[in-house]
Amino acid sequence: MKNLLIYIKLKLKLKKIIDKLRQRFLEKKIQESILKLKSSSRKLQKPINTIGCIVDASLDLDYSDILDLANEIGLKEKDFKIISYSNSIYNDPFCEMRISEKSVNFYGKLISADAEEFTSKKYDMLINYFGNNKILTLVSSKTNAKIRVGFDESNQNINDIIFNDIFNNFKKFREQLLKYLNFLK
Repeated sequence: MKNLLIYIKLKLKLKKIIDKLRQRFLEKKIQESILKLKSSSRKLQKPINTIGCIVDASLDLDYSDILDLANEIGLKEKDFKIISYSNSIYNDPFCEMRISEKSVNFYGKLISADAEEFTSKKYDMLINYFGNNKILTLVSSKTNAKIRVGFDESNQNINDIIFNDIFNNFKKFREQLLKYLNFLK
């Protein structure tokens, strides 16, 4: 019995060490990707013809909310792509393209076909509808977009337009984004 307890403790310690290493590799990939992102020129150009949207499925948001926003901007459903993050397929209303913790390997490299497809496209605007999520930060930093919109809750190095004090409130987010876009006309 004593040997079993020692074995379990060692296994838990090893798991913690492996998890810390994995997080360090992921953080390194994010930093590398953000450096590339910072060296590129990014600015909003009208008209907006394509939108990418990275969503944390645990937030209060519905697919129809994004459809309505795209329609208000003047886009059709074919003009935007949504990728969502969820570790459970059951609570993900955006299940067409999804990623999870398993979408990144031990070394911080994206290994998901959905993530590869999403990041291979070019977008006029990328909406980062998530908070502090390293996997979504990695996906965002690897996505080719002319401009990025997000929250102060997320890594501020990936967003060009940052909305404060409206995290996880899509109605206010939509109002602020549309106001900003109309101002730029």
